[in-house]
Amino acid sequence: MMNKWMKPVTFLLLAGVVGAAGLTVGNTKVAHADSEKGKLFAAAAQVGLEKNTYVIDKKSADVNGDQVEDIVYLVGEKEKAEDIYASHMNLVVQDGKSKAFLKTDIKDLGGYEGELTLVDFTGDKVADAFVKTATGGSGGIYNHVIATFENNKSAVIFGEEENEGIRYEGKFVDGFKVEGKGSKLEKPLTIDVSANKDVYVAAKLYDQTGKIQKGNEETTVYSYPFGALTPIDMDGNGTFELVGEQRIVGINNTDTVSHINSVWGYQGEGKWNPWEVEYSTFLVKHPGEAINTMIQK
Repeated sequence: MMNKWMKPVTFLLLAGVVGAAGLTVGNTKVAHADSEKGKLFAAAAQVGLEKNTYVIDKKSADVNGDQVEDIVYLVGEKEKAEDIYASHMNLVVQDGKSKAFLKTDIKDLGGYEGELTLVDFTGDKVADAFVKTATGGSGGIYNHVIATFENNKSAVIFGEEENEGIRYEGKFVDGFKVEGKGSKLEKPLTIDVSANKDVYVAAKLYDQTGKIQKGNEETTVYSYPFGALTPIDMDGNGTFELVGEQRIVGINNTDTVSHINSVWGYQGEGKWNPWEVEYSTFLVKHPGEAINTMIQK
């Protein structure tokens, strides 16, 4: 499946972000992370966190705009150090100048394999904190948060609502098609799902002619939040955008009817706008697990 929006320059930029010297990501530097990652956060009590708060990730960059590197901690609560799931994740910044601590007020963030990246999303030439963590569910969904710390004031500019991406809702209609609407999209979106014809007929969603069978007229089709979201400097100006991928699912979680690929840029005042949006239509689709789960419906 070709992703037309992913231009060759994008791959080059992505390679640069991931591979720069091994110790940097954008303007992020690893701040002796190996010595503290996975250990109890020493300043937990000082910043009002629970005593079972651990360091999930740690990076350094100037995040408050005073041109002095600060240390940024991604922390979370765990029952035991070896646990791979962390709840109540938060971001804590230690000011490089004053050594004072500042934390965000992230709500209900938890997950697996938490990662922290520090790059500029707002265009002020000061790094912001990007957090990615897997939910662990069967939908392949990731939670993402972006926070700023300019002038030592924390603000979450990308949270749960933004992580929904393009929110698509639709239903199956005659002719092996899905019709619906997506947020941020001016026109209705129709998806050809005929590549999955055999599965839908076997599941008694359609008859052989493509007619929706009685009782299935309101079967809902909807999008999942981002399964992938990557910071990429699309135009090479030092300000990063977000490149994301979402799944649109049909009759059950295994039935992917389309993917939505999108590029998002920060517009100020906590608002993000899509620069580009593209969706896929399957020409050939292997039924995979769907054939069993759908026929047993």
